[in-house]
Amino acid sequence: MARFIVIHGVTQATQEQIIESAKAVMASLAPGAEWLNSWWVPATEKVICEWEAPDTDAISASLGSAGNVLPIETIHEVQWVDPKWYK
Repeated sequence: MARFIVIHGVTQATQEQIIESAKAVMASLAPGAEWLNSWWVPATEKVICEWEAPDTDAISASLGSAGNVLPIETIHEVQWVDPKWYK
């Protein structure tokens, strides 16, 4: 399964709206899509999310209306690199 990084901007949403959007995403994941991790970047007011999914369409479908609260800026397919490989 492919891995993706999704970069979201943050709208003027309340914490409650963000939590409800995240719950909606978890309740409506597309087949094969899994939200793995997220990071908040305060300096840029971005949220970076790591996904595993068959393709970007599965991620977009999973996000659904959450895009109104955390709009997608970009989705990048990525490959994991372990720093231990270079010791």
